[in-house]
Amino acid sequence: MADTTEQGVTRREFLVRSATLAGGAFLSVGVPPSLLGGGQAQAAMAATPAYQPSIWFTMTPDGITTMHIIKAEMGQHIGTAFAQIIAEELEVPWDKVRLDMPLESAENFGIYGLAYTVNSGSVTTEFDRLLRAGALGRIALTEAGAKLLGAKLSDCYAEAGRVLDKTSGRSIGYGEILQKVKIDRKFSYPGDFRKVQLKDRSQYKIIGQSVPALDIPAKTNGQAKYGMDVFLPNMAYGALAIPRTRYASKVLSIDEAEAKKIPGYIKAVKIDDSMGKCTGWVVALAETFPAAVKASKALKIQADPGPYGKLSLADIMEEFSEMSKKTEESAAWVLEGDVDKALPQADKTLEVEYTSDMVCHAFMEPINCVVQHSSNDEWHVHVGTQSTGFARMTLTGYLSKVLNKKPEELKVFVHQYLVGGGFGGKQDYDDILAAAYCVKELGRPVKLIQTRESQFATSFPRTPTFHRLRGGLKNSQLTAMNQDIVCGWMGPRFAVGKQFNNGTDWLQLDSVDGKKQDIDQWSIGGSDHWYYVPNHRVRAWNSDRTTWAVQASALRTVSNSYNMFVVESFIDECAHAVGRNPLEFRLGMLNGKGGNRGIPNTGYPAGTPSDYYMDQLWISLPWPQEDSWPLYESGTVGGALRLANCLQVAAGKAGYGSKRLPPNTGMGLAVSAAEERQSPTWVACCAEVTVDPSTGKYRVNKLTIAVDMGLAINPNNVKAQVMGSALWGTSQVMSERLTYKNGAIEQTNYHEYTPIRQVDVPEFEIELIQSGRHPVGVGEPASTVVAPAVANAIFNAVGVRVRHMPITPAAVLEGIKNKKA
Repeated sequence: MADTTEQGVTRREFLVRSATLAGGAFLSVGVPPSLLGGGQAQAAMAATPAYQPSIWFTMTPDGITTMHIIKAEMGQHIGTAFAQIIAEELEVPWDKVRLDMPLESAENFGIYGLAYTVNSGSVTTEFDRLLRAGALGRIALTEAGAKLLGAKLSDCYAEAGRVLDKTSGRSIGYGEILQKVKIDRKFSYPGDFRKVQLKDRSQYKIIGQSVPALDIPAKTNGQAKYGMDVFLPNMAYGALAIPRTRYASKVLSIDEAEAKKIPGYIKAVKIDDSMGKCTGWVVALAETFPAAVKASKALKIQADPGPYGKLSLADIMEEFSEMSKKTEESAAWVLEGDVDKALPQADKTLEVEYTSDMVCHAFMEPINCVVQHSSNDEWHVHVGTQSTGFARMTLTGYLSKVLNKKPEELKVFVHQYLVGGGFGGKQDYDDILAAAYCVKELGRPVKLIQTRESQFATSFPRTPTFHRLRGGLKNSQLTAMNQDIVCGWMGPRFAVGKQFNNGTDWLQLDSVDGKKQDIDQWSIGGSDHWYYVPNHRVRAWNSDRTTWAVQASALRTVSNSYNMFVVESFIDECAHAVGRNPLEFRLGMLNGKGGNRGIPNTGYPAGTPSDYYMDQLWISLPWPQEDSWPLYESGTVGGALRLANCLQVAAGKAGYGSKRLPPNTGMGLAVSAAEERQSPTWVACCAEVTVDPSTGKYRVNKLTIAVDMGLAINPNNVKAQVMGSALWGTSQVMSERLTYKNGAIEQTNYHEYTPIRQVDVPEFEIELIQSGRHPVGVGEPASTVVAPAVANAIFNAVGVRVRHMPITPAAVLEGIKNKKA
C-alpha cells in the first residue's frame, strides 16, 4: 500500500476529477427503480462523465449525488446518516441524494479500506472525514462555478446544489457546471483534509434534521435486495444437516440412500473443515430449497462428536466457579488503589455472585449466501454481511488451502446486500466457505440457506458468565470493589493476541498487573466503569474450553450486556446495604474523580484525539499509520459528569422517588457508557416494573432513557435505534436463554428460544441530550441499561434481588418465598 504523499497521486489522495463509473461496481440501494433493475437507464448512467472528488461520493451532470457506503445497512440507516453528513458540507439538495454499496475486491480494498460494521463505530469514526470530503467537493465546484459565471471567487458561495454570485445575483447549478467543464482539482489526504474550513454547527441545515431514511422506500415497494433475493442461472440449493455438536465433531460416513429418493436431490457434500471452520458440516444439494431441506434430514450421518461431545452448561458453570478461586491464574483488567488493604478496613463488606446465560442473535433473516465460480476463474459471493472485507479475506484463505493455490492467484469478489439483522452475528463466514466448497464439488452456483433449526444449532452465542463481587463500605461510601469474571473469551476465535500473532498484541490489550497477559476487552469491557471507587480491581479468567465448545462470539454491545447488569445491580445492592438512595449514591460516585486504564473519569480534555477505534481498532482505512487520519475529538470528553447528567435527566423525567406507584411496583436505575471506555455513549435508564407476588411474573411498564450522543445526525433515527436497542435489552432480561447439553445447543426455533413478544413491549420515553460534543454511536448502548434497571426495579417492588440473567418469574417467585420464610 502506498503511503500518503503531498505530490504524487496515491490511493491516499482523493482527486477532484472527471471519471467514468463502472456499471457493475455498485449495488444501488434506496434509489429509483430505474437504477435498480439494470437496463438502459443504468447503462446510460455508467457511461455518464461523473465528478468524483473523493471515494465517498460521485456526482453526475444530472445533479444526482451518489454516496458510496461501505458500512453494512442492517436497519440502522447508516447510509442516510453518512449522506446527511456529506450533503451538509457539499451543499446538495436532499432529494438529489442516492446511495450505493461498493463491490468488495482486493482492488477496492485498496481504495475504500476495510468494510466492517461493528461496535457502534461508524458515525464516530467517519463523521469528521465525511464532513471534510463534502467541504472539499463544494470548494472545487464553487471555483468552477465562479469561472463560468465570470465572477470573483470571493463573491461566490454554494447553496442547495448551486453556486451563487452574491454581487450579481446570478447562479449556476452543480449539474450544469459538470456539463460544461471538467474539474481536475487535486486535494491531498490527509493534508488538505485537515486544512479545510468547516461550517459552524449553527449553520447546519441537514445534519440534525429527521429526514426520511433513504433505504425505506425500496424496502416498502419490493425493490430492496437482500442476500435471499439473489437468483443465478443454473443455481443449486444447499441445506445444512445439523452437526452432531456445535464444534469439533468429525463426519465418519454419509448414507444417502433415503435422500436419493427425493425428487431434485443432487448430492451430499462433506465440507472441508481443515481451517477449523464448518466442523462436522454436511450440506445436501438439490434443485430446490425444499428438496434440499428434506434431503438434509434424510441423510444418515455417522459422526465423532469430538472433545465436547459430553460437555453441558452445568459443567461449564462448575468450571467457572472453580477457576475463580485460582486468583494466581487471573489477569487484571483494572487495578486502582489497594483492594486487599481496603476491604478489611471497611465498616461493612458485601460479597455476592452473579451469572448470565448464553444468548444468540436470533435475527429474522437466516444466514444465507450465493457463491459462483465464473468461467473467467472469478469467485463471486452474494451476501448480506457485517464485513465484506473479512468475508473476502477469509474465503481467499480457505480457497487457497482447498484449491492449493496462492492467495494472490485468486480473484474473489463480495457483493454486499441489505442485512436483515446483524447484531454481531453476521461477521462469521462458515456459510460462505461451505457454499464455496459445494461450488467446487458441484461445478454450479450454490445458494446456501440456513433453516431456523440449523441456524440455532450453529449460532455464535454470547458466552455464559460467572462473576464474584466484593464491596467494601466505609462511612456509607463504596471504598473498595473487586469483580472477578470468568467466561469464554471471543478474541481467540478471531485469532487475536500474542499466541496467534508471533507474540505481538494485535487487537488485544495486556493485563495491568505486570504479567503482560493477553486480556480480551470484548469479554471484560464494561467492568471498567466510570464510578469513582478509590480501590477498584477487576480480574479475569478465560475458559478456553468454553470459547471453542460454544463458539463464543460478539453479540450486541459484547461484554457490556452482562457486565453492566452485574455492575449496576451490585452498585444498587451497595446503596441499599448502607441505607442510601440509589440515585444519590450513584451521583456521589459519578464525580469525575479518579479513572482507570489510563483514562481519567473526567474523560480526556476537549480536542484530545484519543479514541478506541484510533488507538486500538482498525475500524476504517486508510490503515491507521502515523499521521494518516484527520484526528477528531475523543468521545470521552466530559466523562462521568456527562453520565451523571444523563442519570439526573432519566430519573427526573421518570419521577424517580417522587411518582406515586401502585402496590408491588418499583423503579430501578442504571447507567452505562458502552461501547468501550475509550469510545463511550452516555446513557441512563429508569425502569418501572410491576410484579405479581403470587406468580413472580412481572411487567416492564415503562422505560425512561436519557442518552448523550454528542450530536444527533438524525434525531428520529437516533430515537428509533435507542428504542430498538432497549427492546433488545428488555428481551434479554425477560426471556432469552440458550442452553447447551452434550456439546450441542438445545433450542431449535422461536417456540423454545423466546425473544420479547409484542404484548410485553413497554412504554418509552426517550430524551436526547445534545451536548455538542463529537457524535458517538447509538445502535447498541441503550440495551445495556435495561436489564440492571429492571432488576433494581424488581427489588424495589417486592424486595427480591435476582442475580442471574435472564430474570425468570420462577426466580422472582423463589425469592419472594425465601423472603417470607
